[in-house]
Amino acid sequence: LKRLNNIYNNLLSNAGVEVFSEWASFKNNNTIELSNGLNINAKNILISVGGEPVIPEMKGSNSIITSDEAFDLKKLPKNILIMGGGYIAVEFASIFNGLGVDTTICIRSNTLLRGFDKQTVLFLKDEMEKKGIKFLFESTPKEITKINEIYSVDINNKEYNFEVVMAATGRKSNTKKLKLEKTDIKTNENGSIIVDDYFETSSKNIYAIGDVIDKVQLTPVAINEAVYFIKNLEQPNKDVFEYKNIPTAIFSNPNMATVGLSEELARKKYGTIDVYVSEFKPLKFTLSNINERVFIKLIVEKTSDKVVGLHYIGNDAAEIVQGFSVAIVSGLKKSDFDRTIGIHPSSAEEIVTLKQKL
Repeated sequence: LKRLNNIYNNLLSNAGVEVFSEWASFKNNNTIELSNGLNINAKNILISVGGEPVIPEMKGSNSIITSDEAFDLKKLPKNILIMGGGYIAVEFASIFNGLGVDTTICIRSNTLLRGFDKQTVLFLKDEMEKKGIKFLFESTPKEITKINEIYSVDINNKEYNFEVVMAATGRKSNTKKLKLEKTDIKTNENGSIIVDDYFETSSKNIYAIGDVIDKVQLTPVAINEAVYFIKNLEQPNKDVFEYKNIPTAIFSNPNMATVGLSEELARKKYGTIDVYVSEFKPLKFTLSNINERVFIKLIVEKTSDKVVGLHYIGNDAAEIVQGFSVAIVSGLKKSDFDRTIGIHPSSAEEIVTLKQKL
């Protein structure tokens, strides 16, 4: 993290950007007040303060760590409870499990990775369970009690003991200290800033991008929002950022990556679709005792033959799906995939040779 911060600081410095390492809040619609007392007036103001982890409200919640503190642990715990069913929970569960920590994920609903393709998520869950990760679905911790160095957690009226309890129950917009009440900026019920198609808030000439607007909470998305924001400052109301076909990766073990629509959303949008699925052991593992399997799912809109979704689980899933994202964003058809020669031997070649329909 320090290395990344240094890189960004150097980029800003080389671009001639003046940086104030101070807390900032609004004094009015045109003025920012810094914690050192300095006031800065600007014609245009961009808010990009990101988000912060949400900690569930319960007795003993002061014992809970978040992803911010997970890397500051003095030693590896013997076991850990991770609350949440999103990508942060899944990724940290894989990290701790890979380091030999007895890992349990506690989810208040019956759904892991809500919004992702259900069949793909089920395959990932099964693979994670094979590695020893435990899942508690429809389970809500009610109270945490510290006994010596152990945390006793009441989950559905049953006691569990853990050395570390971590919350990965989502993130909220980091607007609390901005004093937005001194402006005309409107927020939603989550505290996220409401913007129009050009990232302008309800206060003219004040804009917002990134996690603070509660759209798609991914770094590359925020970077592209910034690009569109700058374009529209130069040529107002010309380009609108489209939140579709955004490739996403879950850096779990095994990796999972996806682009386009899930089967559920594709059926809802198009009605008639073709679904191609393949599950196999990679050739490179055939001479070893490694039992990891690859899962590939391709979703095609039947009338147009257009590929509208790709879901992949396996090593280097992000690298593979990143390349195929270009094809899906470009609107290529299943027939285009079919006439593409695969690279043999590779797992990715299966994507262009899929024949088995669900």
